[in-house]
Amino acid sequence: MRVAVTGRLKEFLTAPDESTADADAARAQLEELVLGYLDGAAGVLVLTDLPADQEHGERAVLRATRLLGTPLPQNREGTLIREVRDRGASISQRGRVRYSDTRFGGDLHTDGAEAALPAPDIFTLFCVRQSAVGGALSCLHIRDLEKDLAPDVLRTLREPFHFDRRGDQQEGGARTVTKPVLFTQRNRPAVTYLRSYIDQGHDHPEVPALTEAQHASLDALDSAIGASRAVVTGKLNEGELALFDNLSLLHGRTEFQDDSDHTRLLLRTWVRRDTAAR
Repeated sequence: MRVAVTGRLKEFLTAPDESTADADAARAQLEELVLGYLDGAAGVLVLTDLPADQEHGERAVLRATRLLGTPLPQNREGTLIREVRDRGASISQRGRVRYSDTRFGGDLHTDGAEAALPAPDIFTLFCVRQSAVGGALSCLHIRDLEKDLAPDVLRTLREPFHFDRRGDQQEGGARTVTKPVLFTQRNRPAVTYLRSYIDQGHDHPEVPALTEAQHASLDALDSAIGASRAVVTGKLNEGELALFDNLSLLHGRTEFQDDSDHTRLLLRTWVRRDTAAR
């Protein structure tokens, strides 16, 4: 899943002034890689051999995002590039804490689970600094799960659940967003999931409790995830830019430990693919 960045694509991602680079050639090169690695394949592509400092990382990740489509805001403030790092938080906390603000491992999930549909088509991660201990990524394609789920479970997962908004709603807005776990986007099967967001969403007093069927379907999905032999695990190296099919791929990470002088830092974007993209 690792491909060295070369040619016009590398020139476009690293040039001090992108107007001097050939964006059309870079886009064609990247789209070919996305077709081969994301669409109908493993769902993840890692571009290697990029400068690993934060300035170059921000440049590369945002330019790659714009080659693919439109960068999406990741919160109500409109953040386009979010720093994924340990902010000393825990996902069990209420408020605006997200999984990406912690150092802990956790359940496999998709990005944007706290937001309304349509989901981000792709999310990216650029590794500026990696932890010495932990921080490996795990990925699992939804097609490898659906075949192991009973028809009644699949049917329930296609019905609405309440996902906690993590405090990112506008003032006076609902504290949850209602959507199914399994749905259709871009005319193909898709998934949006983070179990703790659903559990906390249904824990609000104004929201109905999970039904027995909903509990059972989520437990069955978690069991299938835990038992799957199709999970791919690896660790990003500094200077690598990963692209993930967010509609098909569940992902997570192992708990990590920072050194005081070398703290783990990834840069993330969400992408809405161009209508012309596959």
